[in-house]
Amino acid sequence: MQIKILYFAQLADLAGRNEELREFDGPSPAELYAGLKGEYGFPHDFDRIQVAVNHRLSSHQVELRDGDEIAFLPPMTGG
Repeated sequence: MQIKILYFAQLADLAGRNEELREFDGPSPAELYAGLKGEYGFPHDFDRIQVAVNHRLSSHQVELRDGDEIAFLPPMTGG
């Protein structure tokens, strides 16, 4: 299935992009994030990331479907 991934803040910097389309055959955001973390060197564990699927904050166990748009939101820091 094809998933659109949106990156924000530090994750966008590390990925070198704000978004990408990717073929993905796994069931969950956790599995997707694990692969991206290894590829791009994301510093945060998945339990510290917020997940939005199709513009709605979602549980980490939501099942992904073809055409979904997923956003990984890193922890926010004050300033």
